[in-house]
Amino acid sequence: MFPVINSCIWVLDRAGCFLGSIPVDGERSFSEDNSLKFQIRQVLENTQKNILSDQIKTCLKTNRKVEIQHNSQIGEEEVKFNASIYPINQEKVILIPHDIQVINSQNELPESDSFLTEADEQLQTLLEAIPGLVSWISSDLHYLGVNRHLAEIFNMTPEEFIGKDIGFLNGDDTEFTRFVRDFFASDATVTVHEMGSSVRQYLIVAQKYDRGNAACTVGLDITELRETETALALTGKAVESSSEAISMTDANGNHIFQNPAFTQLFDYRNVSELNAIGGLLSLIVDKRVAKKISERMMSGSGWKGEVTCRTRRGQIIQILMRIDVIRDATDKITGFVAVSTDITERKQAEKQLRENERRFRSLIENSTDIIQILDSHGIYQYVSPSQERILGYTSTELIGKSVLELIHPNDRWWVEQDIEEVKQYPKMRRGLGEYQVRHKNGSWCVLEAMVMNLLDDESVQGIVINCHDVTEKKSAQEKLRRQSFYDSLTDLPNRALLMDRLQQALGYIHINSSNLFAVLTINLDRFKIINESHGHSMGDKLLIEIAQRIKTCLRPGDTVARIGSDEFVILLEKIDDREDAIGSATLIQEAIARPLELDGDKLSITASIGIVISSDDYKWAGDLVRDANIAMDQAKVQNPGSYLVFTSSMHSYVTEMMQLERDLRQAVDMLEEFSFSCSIANTFLLNYQPIVSLSTGDLVGFEALARWRNSERGMVSPIKFIPIAEETGLIIPLGQWVFWEACRQLQEWQKIYSQTNLTIAINISSKQFSQSNLILQIQRILEKTGIDVQGLKIEITESVVMDNAESATKVLSHLRELGMQLSVDDFGTGYSSLSYLHRFPINTLKIDKSFVTNMGVNGENCEIVRAIVTLAHSLGLDVVAEGIETEEQLTQLKDLGCEYGQGYLFSKPVNVTEATALLGTNFF
Repeated sequence: MFPVINSCIWVLDRAGCFLGSIPVDGERSFSEDNSLKFQIRQVLENTQKNILSDQIKTCLKTNRKVEIQHNSQIGEEEVKFNASIYPINQEKVILIPHDIQVINSQNELPESDSFLTEADEQLQTLLEAIPGLVSWISSDLHYLGVNRHLAEIFNMTPEEFIGKDIGFLNGDDTEFTRFVRDFFASDATVTVHEMGSSVRQYLIVAQKYDRGNAACTVGLDITELRETETALALTGKAVESSSEAISMTDANGNHIFQNPAFTQLFDYRNVSELNAIGGLLSLIVDKRVAKKISERMMSGSGWKGEVTCRTRRGQIIQILMRIDVIRDATDKITGFVAVSTDITERKQAEKQLRENERRFRSLIENSTDIIQILDSHGIYQYVSPSQERILGYTSTELIGKSVLELIHPNDRWWVEQDIEEVKQYPKMRRGLGEYQVRHKNGSWCVLEAMVMNLLDDESVQGIVINCHDVTEKKSAQEKLRRQSFYDSLTDLPNRALLMDRLQQALGYIHINSSNLFAVLTINLDRFKIINESHGHSMGDKLLIEIAQRIKTCLRPGDTVARIGSDEFVILLEKIDDREDAIGSATLIQEAIARPLELDGDKLSITASIGIVISSDDYKWAGDLVRDANIAMDQAKVQNPGSYLVFTSSMHSYVTEMMQLERDLRQAVDMLEEFSFSCSIANTFLLNYQPIVSLSTGDLVGFEALARWRNSERGMVSPIKFIPIAEETGLIIPLGQWVFWEACRQLQEWQKIYSQTNLTIAINISSKQFSQSNLILQIQRILEKTGIDVQGLKIEITESVVMDNAESATKVLSHLRELGMQLSVDDFGTGYSSLSYLHRFPINTLKIDKSFVTNMGVNGENCEIVRAIVTLAHSLGLDVVAEGIETEEQLTQLKDLGCEYGQGYLFSKPVNVTEATALLGTNFF
């Protein structure tokens, strides 16, 4: 069936469609034999459905030979197809069939019409119409013939080639000679080779015939193809490296190419991702615009304009897009190329510029300042509308007049001088300071201004004055000057005015040392408790009342100032001696201590006072206040509500406290450095004071009390080191150690003591209580010691729970959930006791020892204790009385129904050995 098409070289397009053939048989031409065309198309159509088109694409893409072997069904016959494909140019290939056979259905040996049939007369000539260089060469490398096209290149006739050695024109070592020699030496029957001269490139197809004794070669000119490929490669590199986003679309709108800049701009990694959402035009946000562009493209026209696009990540960007049409040689549209430029920043900058221009115009027109432009003679050329609002004049009333006409005579001369100086230097800027300008109603406004010489600026050509109205500011400054020296709450002088007057008083004493004066620092005792329990409003009213009481105790020349929340300082001028200062301090303390009633509540408060007498040793006001504060602090520590006169020895006390703080810090650091269970270098220990049942006399528990043994000072009183620990925050690690040690000791006692209800009370400070991880710390200690939690009693003061009632409730509830008991220490010393008890999960109230101590002396204290016991019992709480020292106190507390007590009547705080010996003791 296929003897004819086996003896042809086929010419196909890139889609695999048949374009023509080059017969290697001189007896027939494809143009004259329609049956030849029909047979070829039959093979192509059946092969095309499978792999031929893919193999052609591979050939064109790689620019290399591709071998194809394929079986296809043509009608009722199965055809075996074996061939090679070679590229000619970007649009065409040649296909050389090696073997096309029909395989019968009975599996007999196939009938072969092989292209390699050894007929003597086959491959004698090629048609002269073949547009290539055709030659017939014998195996001994002599020309058997050439076509006319090859002969004409060398200005010869075909007959002149016959019989000549193939190297007769250019020598025996040419590339063509070596190619033919190697071909005959090989076993190949067909080969293809690319070679070139200095000006042309050829694809040589060689086919043996006459049983390998001769060969036919066809040279196809591929110069233009290679030049085109080179140009395309360079163009491709330029496109790939371009900073512009370049993409290509085929005639149907499919996205087929994008360069790296396009990928980076729109964030679509490949053409498939973009095609999945609809291609290039799908990036455009406004679908109406996209539709118009599509219609323009389909009509064969390009397009250029600005569009808003959305990237793959949803970012909105502004794009300048240009789309050009690609046409083939027949003017048919084959695709489109688009160049996209990101103009987002430029558009934003343009928008910002327009907005700035609008904003600038709006600012000028609506500015609270006055913008004035003067000519070189000081004549108004422009005034902003704010002039009328501020000064009452319209622009028409001022333009053409001199700026100096409105300026106050006292200021006119120096304003004129400053403007003249600015005129000498282009773009010079200078502040005019404050000057007065006449309002249209005749009043004077105060302006401050900045003047700038823009006479040489073509857009302005004038002197620009920016005027700001400070009339109200000046008035406010006068008020502020008053307020800056006086306390807003009490209307007393503040620290600034006080320090000024103290410095003046020092100046007088340096002139005349007999001009004695005194400085008193006053601090209200327990003011914080009143402020927190009754509210800041009540606290403010109390301060106002105290300020008035202090003023009534002073002479007209004295000064009282408020320099802190509850701190007052008094300057007593012209005193005779220190007794005058002491007398004033006593009088003030008595005035402050008088009970007062505010909003229906009766309050009492005391004040601690420090006194400093002037001397030549003082140079600065701050030193006087410092020493008065030292004296006041010591008075508050020794006996709240008293006074002390400063002495030089108090400096030693302050120094001692600083040294004590340093030693305490080192001791606590050692606690943190070593584990709590390590006794090495631990200078802290616990003492235990027994708590006794007042009904039976039995020991029911202990209160754990921290003690500190310093290597140089010996035992340091808790009165000294506990306040320092509280103030510096060292109480947090120290308190954690106390909790650990008390729990560890309780564990030991629970092992050796059969009384199961033995308790240890542990104090927790306000700073410990406010820790966010307090509960976690306690849980860890409980887990490590493994004690019976019922034996723990946590003691807190009233101020701890009142600092933040809401958070305190949560913490106390957590502690109760862990199984431990809660006790309020020093109950009765605050001012909100009755109002808060029911809000917290408390088990016990501890009556402050100050009430117990005076029970036998002051009947009022006895009634206070009775009220506390009654209140506790009504709430289901038990009561512990602190500071029991006499039998009389014990009897009174028993009669009042107080359950428990502690004090020196039973035992002072003792060490762990002595405390262990007391287990099981009955104190009655």
